Amino acid sequence: MTATLQQAQADLLKLLGMVQPGEEVLITSQGRPVARLTGLPSAGAVPNRQLWLARLDQLRHHLATGKTGLPIEQMLDEDRGN
Repeated sequence: MTATLQQAQADLLKLLGMVQPGEEVLITSQGRPVARLTGLPSAGAVPNRQLWLARLDQLRHHLATGKTGLPIEQMLDEDRGN
């Protein structure tokens, strides 16, 4: 849907009701688009932290190269000539 700036100011509550279920409103001023009013996605379920951590661990193992490097402190010391 498209609404002028004046319409958006006058009917903001109506427009908010429209965007909540997923519609988008393009707001124009002098015939030019100036803003887009959209609803936010629903919060949904809280992510399962343990499942997320397990998947992260799998990804780390999958992408591991087997190479190990120096700790950052040691690299900085070597750069500084210590």
